[in-house]
Amino acid sequence: MQSQASSKLKEFVEAAKSKGASDEFLSTLLIRQGWPANEVYETLAQYWQAATGVSIPVRSGTGESARDAFLYLLSFSTLATWATSLGGLIFDLINHWVPDPISRGVVFDLRASVTWELARIAVAFPIYLLVTALTVKEAAKYPERLQSGVRKWLTYIALLGTAGAMICDLIWFLDYLLTGEITLRFVLKSATVMIICAAIFAYYLSALRWTRAASVTGARIRNRIFAIASTAAVIAAFCIGLGVAGTPTQQRTIEADRTRVDNLHTIAVAVNIWHHRAAMRDPQATVPANLEMLIRSGELPADIAADPVTRRPYEYHPQRGNRYEICASFSSANAGGRVPMHSNFWQHGTGNTCFILDASEQVPW
Repeated sequence: MQSQASSKLKEFVEAAKSKGASDEFLSTLLIRQGWPANEVYETLAQYWQAATGVSIPVRSGTGESARDAFLYLLSFSTLATWATSLGGLIFDLINHWVPDPISRGVVFDLRASVTWELARIAVAFPIYLLVTALTVKEAAKYPERLQSGVRKWLTYIALLGTAGAMICDLIWFLDYLLTGEITLRFVLKSATVMIICAAIFAYYLSALRWTRAASVTGARIRNRIFAIASTAAVIAAFCIGLGVAGTPTQQRTIEADRTRVDNLHTIAVAVNIWHHRAAMRDPQATVPANLEMLIRSGELPADIAADPVTRRPYEYHPQRGNRYEICASFSSANAGGRVPMHSNFWQHGTGNTCFILDASEQVPW
């Protein structure tokens, strides 16, 4: 049945061409009559190949939909990664610079959060620039790629995502406005979401207008502007974030101090356990005379009793009654803020710092 229909189509095309019908007229007429466009164009191609005796040349470099899908999926996934990380990094900096004493948010480790966002940006953003530059270059060289269904579908999905984020941001803003909870910190966060999403939305909306008839020069200018603006924003945020979190060397020093605080807390818990067990046998028992007693009793691992860098034992001094003192030498001060995952009790300065505790009381977290 299909071959008979094709034969009739071929017969009609040859008869119409003999009467001087144009290709445009025939393609429009036949498509309106319900013939598939691909079959119509294939029949016309066969007619001209037979008439000229020359095969229709196939243009190289047109690409395949699977390759286009890979490139555009990689581009949009890395876009989502670095854009959300950029917003998260700015949120962390706003929380750091504009604290809210009545915020219901939990206290977080600023350094760990900032370094995580920096790492995501450092990996995703260069990949995004490279893949986008490749797709733009190929689109300029082979304009038919601009008609790719994969490109249009994924671009519209990206537009839907950014439009949804902007709508949610507006709803969020109005909700806070109506409940009277508008603060500088909230306004800055809301503006961050709106600016990032609006910039991405505007760029990809203009990208959809880049067709065969569009100005290649104008499209390249828009691409260059977006690339420069996004690169400047990422570099600025990256440098500021690195300044807040510290260089890798500084972060290792901070991490060493954090480990020292964790060790001192573990020692204090071990002293409390030793005291309570000893008090069950002798109500007059106080605290262990030294850390060796805790290690021998199994209450304290030996590696916890020593500094993680110098490997020197921490200072431990029994005081009157159930009180005792533990000391460590710190490389940096954190007196300006909380120790991550610990209370203000464990704040310390640079150099040797001592903490006095009572074995009969709960260890400050």
